[in-house]
Amino acid sequence: MSKTKIVVFGDSVTTGTSAKLDVFHDCFQYGTTTVNTVREMQTWRSIAERILTDWVEDGVEVVNAGVAGETSSKGRARLERDVLSHAPDYVLVMFGAEDALAGVETGTFQENLEKIVNGITAHNARPVLMTPTPISERLTGSGCTIYELRQHRERLSTLAQVVRRLAEGKSLDLIDLNRYFLDHRLAYDHLFEGWLPDAVAQSGMAPFVAGELLQTLGVKDFPKPTLCDYRKVYSDASNPDRKHSAFTHLIFFEGQFYMSFDSGVGHATAGRRGIVLKSVDGISWEKEIVLDPPNVGDVGRPMLLEVEGRLFGYSSMITVLGLETPPIQYTTYGFERLGSGQWRQPFECAPCIFWYPRKWRNQYVVATYGWPEKDAGVRLLSSPDGRTWKVVSTILGYETGGNETDLFVENDKLMAFSRTGRQSNDEMLISTYIPSENRWETFSSGRIIEAPYVFKAGDKVMICGRYCSQSDERFRELQEDWRKFTQGTGSEVAEVDPTRVEEYHHGLRTGIFVMDGTRPRLVMELLSAGDSSYTGVVPYGDEYVISDYSMHEYYPEIKRPGDWNTPCDIYVSRIRFGG
Repeated sequence: MSKTKIVVFGDSVTTGTSAKLDVFHDCFQYGTTTVNTVREMQTWRSIAERILTDWVEDGVEVVNAGVAGETSSKGRARLERDVLSHAPDYVLVMFGAEDALAGVETGTFQENLEKIVNGITAHNARPVLMTPTPISERLTGSGCTIYELRQHRERLSTLAQVVRRLAEGKSLDLIDLNRYFLDHRLAYDHLFEGWLPDAVAQSGMAPFVAGELLQTLGVKDFPKPTLCDYRKVYSDASNPDRKHSAFTHLIFFEGQFYMSFDSGVGHATAGRRGIVLKSVDGISWEKEIVLDPPNVGDVGRPMLLEVEGRLFGYSSMITVLGLETPPIQYTTYGFERLGSGQWRQPFECAPCIFWYPRKWRNQYVVATYGWPEKDAGVRLLSSPDGRTWKVVSTILGYETGGNETDLFVENDKLMAFSRTGRQSNDEMLISTYIPSENRWETFSSGRIIEAPYVFKAGDKVMICGRYCSQSDERFRELQEDWRKFTQGTGSEVAEVDPTRVEEYHHGLRTGIFVMDGTRPRLVMELLSAGDSSYTGVVPYGDEYVISDYSMHEYYPEIKRPGDWNTPCDIYVSRIRFGG
């Protein structure tokens, strides 16, 4: 069987690359005044292709036949050349916004649309009509008067109705994009220049379109995520020593959100310190504490845990041993919150790295890695009080390259979701604990997901984590170039095409997946790129508050090693599943 081929046919909204990344921020490439716009891999159609491919047997290919600035008249003229020549199975017809701005008459637009639909059906392809995005008040920022704005809006509303009536009259599939934007304030507010979805809007728009298409394709059980809110909550980008904020965790404690992360000059560099923020609503955040105790070392990747009505933080410290084996030693220390802005001095827990501690049965458990001995990759530790920890079992052997591991607790069941190394083909491993035998049964998820965070949404098991927006095979291929470019000699670096390095690094994303049996299927991507992800998740009403970090706003063109050493900021999203 061949892939299902979908051609997206329309104007600037179709192409997706004409908009700024985020209308609320500068988005300058680091050290320049060049504005980052949506790149190809961040467009709604590119994200939708990745989602659809995960859900449709034999995969999906999405072909872009959008042209920026085009009206339906110009589209009709190139239907044969740019659309039907691809022999598509489905064609998404996306005209109307440019027509409204250009003042195209309603009758002309309807005639063009009917001719396009007839041409598609005559070639045994299935047209799917899409209403145009609305026009927001932001259009006035580009010199449009209030009177002109009103005219454009009225015309666009009329054209959207033409699309709806045509779909109903010819019994065609309809994706009401106009209604989606009007019903979802976040998407509406993120219309660049008043009508072009920026990258935030496109990251929410993509799973909406994919979900509508999956219904057409007969695929059920897609969770239908809705991006309800997305905002930057912390940045120290102007401080060269603290510009890199990363590795988040999030919990809800005594009526407030608490988020932890660390900051430093770059990824996993010396001199990092832990930061804890708090918020009553997940929207406005204030600093609770900076974890930077003297004579302890770097405070990396703080993890939070509620222990019998008390809030604890756990952070791994690094000791460099020089030429000894191993050359680096890790120690996790605990911090206990005493009151607002007051935390007890750290206490030593174990010679390893803690990862997302949980409560299971009548104890607290955590998956750990970075042990000085090479007889285990990931171990399970338990504690009765959050202070004293002991080894219970080995989750993964050293040979797996296992490291960042989240524990998933469901009733009496305990599972582990682990990032691995090249020894395990980089694929996330899933292990189930057999308490009566104190051992784990492990299988591969079949895909690469780094720093997994597992949670339940309704009856579905969900995973947040960093993945590569290329296929896993392409990821591994490009990763070799990345290693040469970052770790090789001068001659090895010179051999590598920087565009391949950028394809790999910029392709890293915060992805959200649903477990379908033993297989994770992509549901949506949060706006992110490069050094990114490491999420925390808290259910809040019918939504899920998700923290992550990313460098996408500052991302440069990579020409030489180190070009990616840009700021990383902390973001919070709110997502609802089920439409």
